[in-house]
Amino acid sequence: MQESNLNRRNFLSLSALAAGATLLNMDSPASAAAPVAADAPVLTILHMTDTHIRPEHDAPARCQKILAAILKNHPDINLVLNTGDSIYAADYGHITRERVEEQWKIWDETVMPLLKGLPILHAIGNHDPWWAGPEGDAMVGYPYVCKRLGIESPYYATRRGGWEIIVLNNSKASVDADQLAWLEKTLTALPPNAPLLLATHVPIFSLAGTYDSGNMSGGKKLVDLLAPRTAAVVALSGHIHIQSSESLWNIRFHCNGALSGSWWEPGEQQVGSYKRTPMGYAIVRLWADGRSDSQYHPVPYK
Repeated sequence: MQESNLNRRNFLSLSALAAGATLLNMDSPASAAAPVAADAPVLTILHMTDTHIRPEHDAPARCQKILAAILKNHPDINLVLNTGDSIYAADYGHITRERVEEQWKIWDETVMPLLKGLPILHAIGNHDPWWAGPEGDAMVGYPYVCKRLGIESPYYATRRGGWEIIVLNNSKASVDADQLAWLEKTLTALPPNAPLLLATHVPIFSLAGTYDSGNMSGGKKLVDLLAPRTAAVVALSGHIHIQSSESLWNIRFHCNGALSGSWWEPGEQQVGSYKRTPMGYAIVRLWADGRSDSQYHPVPYK
């Protein structure tokens, strides 16, 4: 499998970032695709995570500009995978109904129109559900988030391009017994030679999460369910806002940085990055035989 790296073509340098980081040129012609095998991938996925859309910091207009540039520079994208924290925050105790509605309205009006026409899969992030409302309120919890994202369930399975895709809900940094039982049953029913893409908000396993104390609890149990598979497994996540990629047996883990970087704010380095990871997105390419390639693309703060 090809190693994850930063695409250096048609990108602008940013001296404030670590050497070798690159930035998406918003005004350039479509950038050259990353080197791939002679045969075309069956899936070219835009992995976006931790968009944290909000009205502050001119985030709606900046997000639209970034998404428009992504689609221009990667016309081969045929699937979008959003691994959660779509909105800035609904989960804190002081968040009002009006604030929740305001954030989802911005998501509907600025993010989704640009992705229209592309198939999109969503995972739920820890900041997406509203918990402060009264018990029984239709806006409280996961059903409302599913409604806003257009998904039937907080976790589900589907198939695209010969790859099995499982989206889990570990937004509370774990999976409950019912979901774990569902996962075991789902994995058992899959053809053993079918490559698998697993999407979660919180990393099952990542060096980023180890560094910043953000991996899910009970991740070893999930790894032990995935490792016996004879086919390749690719695990995508976000949550940490730090990019890391690592391999363990047949599993490639990619915890990618946040589209919002430091929540659309300047951050520690005043360039929108979070702990040396610039705001950005990943392009993940999957081949029918189980090969995969993930490349993280930083984007400019302004």
